[in-house]
Amino acid sequence: MTTVVVVDDHPVFRRGLVGLLTASGHEVVGQARGGLEALEVVAQAKPQVVLMDLSMPEGDGFEATARITAEHPDIAVVVVTLFSDEASVARALHAGAAGYLGKHAEPEHLIAAVEAASSGALWIGRGVERPAFATRSGGEQAALPGGLTARELVVADLLARGLANPTIAARLGLSTKTVANYVSAILLKLAATDRADAARIIRAHLAP
Repeated sequence: MTTVVVVDDHPVFRRGLVGLLTASGHEVVGQARGGLEALEVVAQAKPQVVLMDLSMPEGDGFEATARITAEHPDIAVVVVTLFSDEASVARALHAGAAGYLGKHAEPEHLIAAVEAASSGALWIGRGVERPAFATRSGGEQAALPGGLTARELVVADLLARGLANPTIAARLGLSTKTVANYVSAILLKLAATDRADAARIIRAHLAP
């Protein structure tokens, strides 16, 4: 059984998720209507997984995801949203999300995403424009090369495209120093000798 907090501003959809989770043997320990409320509920309930919408009037889901994963690194966030474009997926994963599904996802896929997230795996749903780094090898679960985190994979994807640190920083809204730290971690985890070697390893992972 996984403990879950559900965050969505639409009461009917939220209740539907609660019913689905409960029927599947999981325990819903809290609900929130927006990102700001979610921070309070998560801090109090301490769930294993948070189901997070992105566009809500009471707090942005991207920011809430980043705050939750930073303040509670043992809690996994799975985004469930209407947005399926690559930019939104990359931004959510960089914020620390452990999963990303469209609201059209089949019930069994949502439950699988919750269970994958609770075990530390990354899950990208069908119909979602996945970034190049979020490839999969069977099912919906994405492979993570070298034990890279979802945030590191976002940077690794841009590194493999040959982008310099300042360009990566501008694209992701980060400081150049932060990007340099990510690149150092990527080189270490991939046992790469330099950026070119890391890019080669990453491209080999992405190859079909």
